Parts: sequence; structure tokens; C-alpha cells
Amino acid sequence: MSNIFLTRKCNLKCPYCFADEFVNKNNEEITLENFKKAVEFIKTGDSKIGLIGGEPMLHPLFSEFLDMLISDDKIDSVIVFTNGLRIDKYINKLKHKKIHLLINCNSIKDIGEKNYEKLKYNLTILKNNDNVNIGINIYSKDMDYSYIFELLNIADKHFLRYATALPNISKEKTYDVLNSFLKIKPLLMKFFSDCLKNYIVPVTDCNTIPDCLLNIEDKRLMIKLNQLAMKYNEKFITGYTCEPIIDILPDLNAVRCFGLSKYMKASIEEHKNMENLRNYFINQIDLYARLSFVSKGCNDCKMRMLNRCGLCFTYKMKQCEKLKDYILDNSEVIDEVFKDKVTYTTLVSKDILDKLHNYNYKIIDNIYIEKRI
Repeated sequence: MSNIFLTRKCNLKCPYCFADEFVNKNNEEITLENFKKAVEFIKTGDSKIGLIGGEPMLHPLFSEFLDMLISDDKIDSVIVFTNGLRIDKYINKLKHKKIHLLINCNSIKDIGEKNYEKLKYNLTILKNNDNVNIGINIYSKDMDYSYIFELLNIADKHFLRYATALPNISKEKTYDVLNSFLKIKPLLMKFFSDCLKNYIVPVTDCNTIPDCLLNIEDKRLMIKLNQLAMKYNEKFITGYTCEPIIDILPDLNAVRCFGLSKYMKASIEEHKNMENLRNYFINQIDLYARLSFVSKGCNDCKMRMLNRCGLCFTYKMKQCEKLKDYILDNSEVIDEVFKDKVTYTTLVSKDILDKLHNYNYKIIDNIYIEKRI
């Protein structure tokens, strides 16, 4: 699936928002012409389209966009990523079998009582709709997430899409990701435990706690969540393979995903199809990110080598850029890393992998020295 960014406008100011490069900076919206171009480009490789923002339902042509996608036989499904506050305005079209909703739900503290009551009402009118999913962002080690169980009950849902909110990282900043996860881990484990008590299966597709930080008790909890998930013919996943999503912006520039939007953009008009664009980002970002790691302890991690660590690439882009420079400056490494379009560390020879690991150690040391300074 690929996403189309409809508007920079949002009717909320969530404290954890990592899309700060885009949201509420100005009123830029995608034009009808560019929307059509984005749809046609996505159709060269996908039959599913996501609509994102900002708040996508704030776009004045949102209803028209839905009509276009619903009537397009080459589009199988449309996912609208929304905060849920304007659902009642478009309720009839949103109930179409082709339309799916991922509603990111926030607390009274974050959005105010009036908006929270509106959210509850909109979840009520969507009850019994199988195309609706509820989401939550875990963004603070002391946040109160208890409200989400009330909302899940209103919507009559047993699945909850959770995300550990990304930090706002720029190229100039560094971030101790493992230490950050250790700080938020107690809350995450309590959150998982409370989900289990409420017969809720938490699922994620981005930036989950890495396996190396889980102890025996944590893993037992994960097994119990998997057992619950199996009752609903689903699976609770702790690690996953990160692949380019592709978000197309109003000006038809594309980013690999929102988390990496500050690092690289590419115009869809310079690529012949979706596969070509995805391969571009894989060769420019994923290849180096998969060979990089955030800690010396990541060296022999099988989950990292299989690209199933769970950590967002955003955390290691500084290491990634330095490793990329090192590889491109060493012809021997280039020949090995790029033969047969290698993208996984397990396909690189041990000698070359050792050189990359040793260089990564230097990168990590330098980053933490820079951070201490």
C-alpha cells in the first residue's frame, strides 16, 4: 500500500506528532490534478491506497476523492488515516465496503472534552463496521492510556493498532534509542498486560520494542498475547520486516515513509512506476540501514540480520549516512555489498561484514562522543 498526503492542515495538535515537517506549517493541499496523477502512479504497483495528512478529511475535495477511488475498478481498498473528529460529516461514503478507517484515538487530556465526546459519538455510529480499526500512540513513560479501553468497547473492537511514537529527530541530532525504549518499557509491558486482561490484541507495523530488551517474563506475556490473537485468527507480532511504504506529497514528491521524510525525497514524475521508486529508496536508504546498527550489542543479533529488529530506521540515519560514505569510498566493499543487489547482511561475506561492523563501532563511538560534547 502507498499513501497520498492530502493536506498539511490538522484540527489537533498531538504532543507526539512526528510529522512536524508537514503538519500545520501552512495550508498546502493537493490539487485535483496532482491527486489524479498520484493515483495513476500508485496503480502501477498497488491496488490499495491510503489517504493521510494532517487530517485528510479537512481537504475540501475529500468527498470527491472518495468518489473517484470508489468508482475505480483497479483500486481494491482505501484506508483513511484519521483522528475521527469529522467522520459524521462523511458517514455515508465512509460506510462503503471499499473504504477502511484507521482512527487514531487520543485522550481527553490531549484533545479536550468536546473533541473527546465527538470522537465517542463517531465511534458509536461506526459500530459493527468491520472496516474500522482503532489506534493509539504510546508517547510517554507516564501517559494514561486507560481511555482506549472505553473507546474499544464503544466500537466493539478486539484489535488495537498501537505505535510507539517516533521522536522528532533531525540530521543534526542523535538519539539513544535503546535507552529510550528501556525508559518506556515498563509502561509498554503494563499496556500489553492490560490489553490481555481486556481481551484486546495489540498489533503494530512500525517501531516496536526490540526483542533484545525483553526478559523471560516479557516473552511469556508475548506468548499469551499470541494465544489470544490466534482465537481471532490473527498474530501478535514483536518483530517485522520494514519495507518502503511510499507517501506521496501534494507537490508529487515522495518519501520512503513519514519517519524518514527529512532525509530524502524523490519526484514520482522522475520514476516510471511504483516498483522503480521503491527500489530507488531501497538502494538509497534500506541497503545501508540494514547494514547499520544502533549499539555494539546489535552486532550478532539475528533479528537485525534478518531485518526484523522492529526499530525504526529513523534512529540510525546518522550511522547510516556515515556508513554509506565509507562503502562508497571503498571499491572492495562496493563490489561485495552491491553484487546481485544485496540488501540483507546475511548475504554479505564475513570479511566484508566484519569490516562494516568494525566501522560501525567507530561510528557509534563518535556519535556518543559528539552527544557528550
